[in-house]
Amino acid sequence: MRIFIQLDDVYVSNLSILEPLLLDLLGMSVAEQSIYLVSTLPKPTEIKGAEWVHPDATKQLIAASSSNTLIHFSPVAVWAKQIPSYFIPLTLPHLTGHLSWLKSLLEKKRFNKTMQGAKQVLALDEWHAQNRIGVTRLYLEKAPLPSFEWAQLAPVRSALTDGNQYLLAFVDSHDILPIVKAFSVFKKWQLSTMSLVFVLDTEAEKDKAANILLGYKYRDAVELVSVANFTLEWIAAAYLTIFSAMNSHRFQFLTYTMRYQIPFLLHQENPDIHFIASEMAKSGEYFDFNQPDLLANHFKLYYKDEMYRAAKGIEIQKAIQSEISQFQQKATIVWPRDLV
Repeated sequence: MRIFIQLDDVYVSNLSILEPLLLDLLGMSVAEQSIYLVSTLPKPTEIKGAEWVHPDATKQLIAASSSNTLIHFSPVAVWAKQIPSYFIPLTLPHLTGHLSWLKSLLEKKRFNKTMQGAKQVLALDEWHAQNRIGVTRLYLEKAPLPSFEWAQLAPVRSALTDGNQYLLAFVDSHDILPIVKAFSVFKKWQLSTMSLVFVLDTEAEKDKAANILLGYKYRDAVELVSVANFTLEWIAAAYLTIFSAMNSHRFQFLTYTMRYQIPFLLHQENPDIHFIASEMAKSGEYFDFNQPDLLANHFKLYYKDEMYRAAKGIEIQKAIQSEISQFQQKATIVWPRDLV
């Protein structure tokens, strides 16, 4: 059996977002199945468990096998039209809130067409299982994420914050002001070099954030980056993570945060509309970002009490393991055995 994983035209802004998912998929590959990662991008320097191929090279591979399957995160490419396809939606592109009504409508039609054309739509976690009607939960053993030594993370801190420790916030622009108010209180108390890094969903949101921060007293300690430039090392090197109201890719980043045992704070959502399992949420902490004094006190707590921070890391690890286990118990398909 040959499994082709399509990596072009994905519904995400950056292939680095896919990296941990691909590690999970490749970590469960078996001898009787060959996995091909198909992309027009140059072959990575190191890849294990799969062969990297250009779309032009797939025709011969498909013809040489009587059993082919496609995994895709986007509309099916022309080269794979004849292969039974399994779609894994990682984001809802028409619900980003950053598109014009016409572009949003077109994206929704394109996305729904992709959903309808798939043999099955698969969910890898509970967020996607609850947000999409008609999906099938896929049992997927989580492979270990890359381990980064201090020497590997030091350049990341240097690039983001001139080497300073940092709080990493995945936010909407409207949450920036209350967070920086809390950060101001924290900085007055801390009198050191901790930085704050905001990760915005688009360049337009990044520009909006820059305008919000004009004249901010601690502007030199605040960095703005976009999801399009995301790397896994940002999370691994973070001191603490902060999340605005959850969306699809933020949920993915939350799971990476938990797997790296990084403490996290969540924006207080309406409990009727958020999809984070209670065990996951309780291992972090909910905050109303419009109460900056309370948020600042929590920044202080993590900074001055390393024992508390370490204990939260252990709690977070147990919670994500529980979430993965509970999700897998509900799953009806096992990768890659059942994709035939």
